[in-house]
Amino acid sequence: MDAAILENFLKATTPQGPELGWKEGLKKVVQGEIRFNEPLRKYTSIQIGGPADALIFPSDIEEIKKIIRFAQEKRVPWMILGLGSNVLVKDGGIRGIVLRLNKTLQQLQKLDETETEVVLQAEAGVPLPKLVEMCRQQGWSGMEGLYGIPGTIGGTLAMNAGTREMEMKDPLVEVQVLRPDGTTHTYPKNKLKYEYRSLGLPTKEVILSGKFLVKKSDPAEVQAKTLSYQKRRQETQPLEFPNVGSVFKNPEKGFAAQMIEELGLKGVRVGGARISTKHANFIINENRATARDVLILIGLIKDKVKETLQVRLELEAKVVGEDESL
Repeated sequence: MDAAILENFLKATTPQGPELGWKEGLKKVVQGEIRFNEPLRKYTSIQIGGPADALIFPSDIEEIKKIIRFAQEKRVPWMILGLGSNVLVKDGGIRGIVLRLNKTLQQLQKLDETETEVVLQAEAGVPLPKLVEMCRQQGWSGMEGLYGIPGTIGGTLAMNAGTREMEMKDPLVEVQVLRPDGTTHTYPKNKLKYEYRSLGLPTKEVILSGKFLVKKSDPAEVQAKTLSYQKRRQETQPLEFPNVGSVFKNPEKGFAAQMIEELGLKGVRVGGARISTKHANFIINENRATARDVLILIGLIKDKVKETLQVRLELEAKVVGEDESL
């Protein structure tokens, strides 16, 4: 084969990394806040995570479009990080661009109402607890079962977060997304492929907002329901420690926490991480834990459950980034 042809073939088939000097180019695109080599432990609920090459807080949707376009042109990987409540960032951090939308997409408003119902719209950066609290104060029913779930609207919609009582899909009317080509699109609820802890959007579509339907109700009843969920959460979850939320999805039969507890794994510790003695499906950062500590515990749990109970547990928490180089 001709050497020039071979060289072109290898270029076409070999994955190429980001263009050199992309960070300098990024500065010209971003009007909002940008932080290079920023440790992500400050932005995750378990307080663990290595540095992002570039952490950006975009100023508006147009800037988000520009950043994504830049990333595509310069072959720079990018991802969205919400409030980091169900994410474990590895100790080596994340290569490329990490976008945080919680300072940008913050609008929460009532769009419409009838004698019995209210339609609300919440942008992706709005914390879910803020939406739930708004409904509690107004006496609107339909969100009580989501009380205490941390994270943004965008993040909780993307993973169809929920409890035993309900999921994000239940009060949902529609979701608006930003597509990689810079256009926006609205998915009505019946066009979404919701599954257990999954929304199923096409790759790299960014959730911009969600529209929800709630019912006018007796404020005292809504308050009572909300308080009951608050009490249960405080009694059963290790909220006093940094944690990643539920580590594993519940299998088709049974509950992950019950299986882990039956195997006597509650309280097992690796480094600064421990399987909670309060809720076995939570791993807590007890004393400056690393992602490696947490991943060892995750591996231990998966192996023991598979070996003893013949059940393959799937992660609910999302693991991202690279291991720390030795």
